[in-house]
Amino acid sequence: MLRALLAIFALVIVGASPAHAYHRKTPTLLQITPNGAGTIANPRWAGFRYVVFDSDADLLGNSSSGRQIFYFDLQERDRTGLLSVHQLTNDAGDNRHGSTGSRAKVIAYDSLPGGVGSRQIMLVPRLSGAPWALTQGAGDSINPVMDDGGRFVVFESQADLLGLGFGGSQVYLADLRIANPTCPYPCLPSNNAGLTQITRKAGASSNPVVSKAGKYVAFESDADLLNEGQNEKQIYVVDVFAAQTSRPSHGPGASQHPSMSKNGAFIAFDSAADVLGNGSTGTQVFLYKRKEGSLQQITNIAATQSTHPSVELTGRGVLFDSNADLLNNGSTGPQIFEFTVAGATLRQVTDVGGTTSDPAHSAGVFTVFISDADLMGNNSVGPQLYLVNLFALPFNSRVP
Repeated sequence: MLRALLAIFALVIVGASPAHAYHRKTPTLLQITPNGAGTIANPRWAGFRYVVFDSDADLLGNSSSGRQIFYFDLQERDRTGLLSVHQLTNDAGDNRHGSTGSRAKVIAYDSLPGGVGSRQIMLVPRLSGAPWALTQGAGDSINPVMDDGGRFVVFESQADLLGLGFGGSQVYLADLRIANPTCPYPCLPSNNAGLTQITRKAGASSNPVVSKAGKYVAFESDADLLNEGQNEKQIYVVDVFAAQTSRPSHGPGASQHPSMSKNGAFIAFDSAADVLGNGSTGTQVFLYKRKEGSLQQITNIAATQSTHPSVELTGRGVLFDSNADLLNNGSTGPQIFEFTVAGATLRQVTDVGGTTSDPAHSAGVFTVFISDADLMGNNSVGPQLYLVNLFALPFNSRVP
């Protein structure tokens, strides 16, 4: 028995060590995409290893055209020193918003199949296999986000997939273990098994995110889901199992761009509202602690814009971009900042010219973002995707 336990312990250590060593092998600053013109957009981490994004650039020199889904493998890059960018799609579908679980077995994205009709949610295996459609609705289905376990996909759709008659865009949750790859939603033969409609009120409900196992879904909506007179975009959090809805924000002023930790305990968002009644103006970043029901304001510089927060997968930190001089060091934006939840500390990650945007936090010590500044001094043209190793970046230092 002791020998068996020791063997199991050894396997655990061996299996964990490569992941633990990523921060020791990865440079402080890494350019993920190769030099070249084109659009880079929608980067999302999968665990601590993969970054999924979309681009209309011919990144791999294979004569690719149109908007395609790519992924970057950090472990492969650290092990081999190669580019480690892989192309998942190569069609006329205008493919965007890739998302996957921590193991990146299947990637979800939205696409315009054949370049015509309505946008649909698609899924493609990372290693091999053809893409398949999750939806076949008469309206656009977009912005899929997969839970950390790779089982659930949440998305917004203007198609009335369940025939319930609500106008506008609604939020849906799909269980991939139940969904039929040969019968996209709406799927009458299966009675739409595996598909749950989260919102049921006319209006625009959008940008959903989901916790592991599909238990919590957060999103923005102007639909006044709690019948309390809210007619601007507000953040809502739904406990799917308990069928309970809460709203951590309020107007006047819109709140949007939710991001959530994998257990649903932390939800960050930005808001133009004076949510805490302290005279806040501009757009500021807030952190909602669901278990406590408490709201914390992370930024509060009058008439500035702090937006697009990204919560670290375990809830340890929040990344966001801001044009405010948050640390009074003469910074001009937009720049990337990191807020550490436990110590309530703030540090500036970048200090660059040009445009810097779309920060995404890993399940660990890395961030990626898009910048059109030539951060590596290699004559890069246009926006590129960069990675920063926060472990290797001294707390009072910034890149480049």
